[in-house]
Amino acid sequence: MRNRIAKRIYEKAKEDKSLFLISGDAGLGVWEQYQKDFSDRFLNPGVNEACDVGMAAGLALCGHKVIYYNIAPFVIMRPYEQLRNDVCYQELPVIFVGTGSGITYAPAGMTHYVVEDIALCRTLPNLNIFSPCDPIEADAAFAYAYESRNPSYIRIPKNGEPEVHKAPIKDITQPHVLNEGSDVLLIFHGSISDDVLKACEELKDKGISACAVSHPCVSKISEEMLDMISMFPAVFCIEEHFEYGGLGTMLADSCNSFSVHKKIHKLGIKNQYIHTVGNRDFLRKHYGIDAGSIVSAVTGVLHG
Repeated sequence: MRNRIAKRIYEKAKEDKSLFLISGDAGLGVWEQYQKDFSDRFLNPGVNEACDVGMAAGLALCGHKVIYYNIAPFVIMRPYEQLRNDVCYQELPVIFVGTGSGITYAPAGMTHYVVEDIALCRTLPNLNIFSPCDPIEADAAFAYAYESRNPSYIRIPKNGEPEVHKAPIKDITQPHVLNEGSDVLLIFHGSISDDVLKACEELKDKGISACAVSHPCVSKISEEMLDMISMFPAVFCIEEHFEYGGLGTMLADSCNSFSVHKKIHKLGIKNQYIHTVGNRDFLRKHYGIDAGSIVSAVTGVLHG
């Protein structure tokens, strides 16, 4: 997904002479061609995140379409005040691209994990929040953000994720069914798609028909999503994010607000610091969000 986003940014830079890219000393091997061809519209202020976001706001006020790229914790958490005051308060259409979503950078440690970013972003009015599951969703998220008059945050992993959609997406703000089913609804966002779709196959072997739905827009819940939730006997939300404060919390709140009487079973990372050491797959299993854990949770609810 990282390379797909970089490609789209480069293509837009050829078309739009106002586009300006700021990289927070990140993206080595990604931005060399952009720097070569658009050196007058590229800045790397170094490890200086508050300054990066402040500069993005200033350039946006001067009429530039600005993209700020960095490792996700340094896009949202370190410059939160500037994001809040300089960009979101003024409703500036800056696009924030955070790479290494969730625990992509495992086992680098908690400084490089970003498992609370959605919860933080939800406190910021006017901010579009996207967590695409594959390059096709990443394309659609960037296209939406580019046309939006509001600021946008796109969180992406960086592990060469395959395309799981079979065609381009027309509306990134809507849920997208990736596996048809009728017994249980599995809602997710981001790169956890590989474990969710694997769980669907394992559940099928157990006689359970699972519907897997990607929900890449995590800043609002659509009426279509609520209608879908109401139709299923059991509903799960799986995310490589803290269990509290992410999409699962949004879904539960929305169901309560619109009188959709359905429990949302949340499978996410417990709201605690990650001290356990291991790669991404090891940590997913440890925190109960890998395919096997999803299958166990579903069968426990349906047959418990």
